[in-house]
Amino acid sequence: MAAPQPAIQKLYADTGPLSLSVEEEDDDYEPNFEAAEDTEQILNKLDNAPPEVSPERPPEVSLGPFKMPPPQPLTEQEVIESGQNTIARVFSVMQTLEEPVSKKSKAGINRLAASTYDREAWVTIVTRLASRAPAGLEEPLSIVKSENNTRRVLLADNIREALYLYVLEDFRHRIETSVAWLCEEWYNDQVQEKAGMGTLNHYDRWVLRVLDGMMPYLDARDKVLTRFLGEIPRLTAEMLQRVKGLCRDPAMVNLALTSLLYLVIMRPPVREIALDAVEDVWRSCKYISVCLRA
Repeated sequence: MAAPQPAIQKLYADTGPLSLSVEEEDDDYEPNFEAAEDTEQILNKLDNAPPEVSPERPPEVSLGPFKMPPPQPLTEQEVIESGQNTIARVFSVMQTLEEPVSKKSKAGINRLAASTYDREAWVTIVTRLASRAPAGLEEPLSIVKSENNTRRVLLADNIREALYLYVLEDFRHRIETSVAWLCEEWYNDQVQEKAGMGTLNHYDRWVLRVLDGMMPYLDARDKVLTRFLGEIPRLTAEMLQRVKGLCRDPAMVNLALTSLLYLVIMRPPVREIALDAVEDVWRSCKYISVCLRA
C-alpha cells in the first residue's frame, strides 16, 4: 500500500487524537429546567421592590379661593330681548298644557295659588309677574327712540301685551284667563293707591283694550260679553261706552241691551251708569227713527 499523504499526516499531528468521550460530555451538561417567570410574577416583584429614591419634591404652595370672573354686563337691548324670549317660552308652555276635563274641587280661600302644574297655575304666575312684580319699580327698562317720539319699554308691559294677545287668540274659551288677569291688575292698582305710589292705572287701560279687541268678532248669540262685564271687578262709563257702540249694528243691539240690563239687575254698584247707558241707547235709537221718518 502506498504511504499516507504527507498533508493528512501533518493535520493529524497538529490536532492530535480526540480524547473526549461521550460520558464526560454528558456529565458537564446540566440543563436548567426551571420555568420562566410569567408577567404576573414580574409585576409582583416590581410591586414588592423598594421604592426608588426620587428627587426632592418642590415645596407645596397653598392655593387661594378660586372665583369665577363676573360676567360682562348686558346692554339694555339684550335685556329686553332676553325678557321677551323668556315670556315667549312661558306662553309656549301654557299652550301645550291640556285643558282641564272637569272642574277641579277648590280647596277654599286658604288654598295655595299655582300649586299644580297646569294651565291655571301658569296663568297665575304670569299675571302676578306682570302686575305685582314691578310694583313700585316701574322705571323705564329701556327707552326706544323713534323718529317722532320716545317710547318707554317695560318688561311688565311686554308680559301684559303677550297676555292680551293670548286672550284674543281664543277669547271665547279664555275668558276666565282675561278675568283673572284683570282682577290681579285691579288688586295691584288698589294696593299701590293705598300705599301712596303714583303709578299708572293699568286696569282701566287693559280692560278697554280687551273690549276693543273682542268687539269686532262678537256674534249676536255670544254670551261672552255679558259674562265679561259681569265678572270684572270694576266698570266705568267709558267701558260701557264701548258696549253702546255695538248698537250701531242692528244685529248687535239685542246683545248690547241684554248685557246692560244684566248689569242693572245683577250689579247694583254700577246700576246708575248702566241705566244711563240704556237711556242713551234709547235716545239715540229714537233720534235715528225720527230722522228716518223725516
